[in-house]
Amino acid sequence: MTSQEPNPPILGGVLRTLELRDFAIVDDLAIELGPGLNVLTGETGAGKSIVIDALELLAGGRADVAMIRTGAETAMVQGEFAEHDLSSASRRLSVSGRHAARIDGELVSVAELSERCGERIAVFAQHGALELQSSTAQRAQLDRLLPGPARSALESFTAAYERLTAVGKEIAAIEQAQRERVRRLEVLTYQIEDIAREKPVVGEDDRLEAELDTLRNAERIVTGAASAFAALSDAEPSSVGLAAEALRQLRSAGRHSTTLQQLADDLEGAVSALGAVSTEVESFLASFEADPGRLDVVQGRLATLDTLKRKYGPDLAAVLQFQGEASAERDSLEQLDATAEQLGVERAALEDELASLSTTIRAARVEAADRLRAGVTPLLARLGMPDAVFSVEVEAAQRRTAHGDDAVSFRFSANPGEEPTSLAQIASGGEMSRVMLALHLVTGTTHGTVAFDEIDSGIGGRAAHDVGALLSALAQDRQVLVVTHLAQVAAFADDHYVVAKEQTGGRTVTTIERLSESERPAELARMLSGSVTRASLEHAAELLTGARSVAAHEALDLVE
Repeated sequence: MTSQEPNPPILGGVLRTLELRDFAIVDDLAIELGPGLNVLTGETGAGKSIVIDALELLAGGRADVAMIRTGAETAMVQGEFAEHDLSSASRRLSVSGRHAARIDGELVSVAELSERCGERIAVFAQHGALELQSSTAQRAQLDRLLPGPARSALESFTAAYERLTAVGKEIAAIEQAQRERVRRLEVLTYQIEDIAREKPVVGEDDRLEAELDTLRNAERIVTGAASAFAALSDAEPSSVGLAAEALRQLRSAGRHSTTLQQLADDLEGAVSALGAVSTEVESFLASFEADPGRLDVVQGRLATLDTLKRKYGPDLAAVLQFQGEASAERDSLEQLDATAEQLGVERAALEDELASLSTTIRAARVEAADRLRAGVTPLLARLGMPDAVFSVEVEAAQRRTAHGDDAVSFRFSANPGEEPTSLAQIASGGEMSRVMLALHLVTGTTHGTVAFDEIDSGIGGRAAHDVGALLSALAQDRQVLVVTHLAQVAAFADDHYVVAKEQTGGRTVTTIERLSESERPAELARMLSGSVTRASLEHAAELLTGARSVAAHEALDLVE
């Protein structure tokens, strides 16, 4: 078999702890998980799969109130991750149906929880292995085996596809605008010319309003100014004359009194001011004209400006802004034909580029499909399915996507004479888990945590040993959790947990204990013979020694 591609980078950190509260038959427990192969064992019915169910829920799986412990109102599953972008995530189930999801303490939708935790946690069990049941997911799995040039071609395809989509939307918008262009151009031209014809100036209406007020009150203005002029200078006696006489008297008396002299100085300024005001009033009366024709002009202009403001904006500044925007839109509409032609040329070029890239990508996928089949088939034999058939079909998809023009389908049959069918049709949870293990060993996985349930069902002997070795191989740079009944598998654990039932206060609860190295032989012995005897302990010791002797490169040799 050809060498596999290196594992892709992990999208998120591994789980550090998993906490369950009132979940199934768990009262309250927290499990500290290691980064390598974590194995859960225990008596049948002890609740080993509860951890798998909790992980499914944490990864965004369907909520089921049946998972709430009898007598409790809510159940909670929480995981803490060894990373900065996502520190913790939790699901809370309620008998009322008001479930909740949180990421780093903040409420989120289940869809967001599924997106962020689902890319970090993959669960493979009879009803939980949904990752590879869609053509989209299978295509993504196969693409991990594409060589560098094909991956670059796929990136170029995606970029060209996204640009083609944008160009298509622009062309559709232009075509719609072109259908409405004649009518719209007529409207814009009328509006622009309507404003341009009147040549409004910002502030003009305010100045005209002031002039209008003057024209409307011309008679009152003339009467008041004439009366003021008469009082100042034209009447007998006048204000100016009386003030001048008072000044003469103060000047005469002021020769003998400094106080009166000062008052005379003050009055002299007032007399001068009165004379100046009188002259200005006289000049105003001489030049003031209350032309009735001007009144009509001002009123007409203000009416015109008010009409513009009713049509185009609350003030003349807004009217002029409207005119500028309308002119810009008219210019754009007049350029539609040229823009549409340019976009049409770009669309044709993009379609040619996509067709060329699609040919390259499909050839690479067909080659990768052969490599995947050749890699998975011998692994399935080692995993206790010697007659299994695995194949990958790469066909033209019904519609193009950002990832190419291909539809990818993984096909599988476990027994001779059976026609390979979709992975979704696999009935056995154990078969599903083992197929997923083989696929991930060949293609790698972006998940930080991968969990398997029922992976050892129906196998034993050498196949069980190989399952353990291959799980250990996958766990070299990933966190792997596995529920197993076989000591041959459990012997490969980096961290070993025992699940048990206890009676507390008349209630059955599940406990999980992390075993020390010295405690592991007894658990393996129990798994081998049902009881701890000298013979079973010796066999357990042999299994541990054998598992430890399978170095990482020897486990990986099973994949090569």
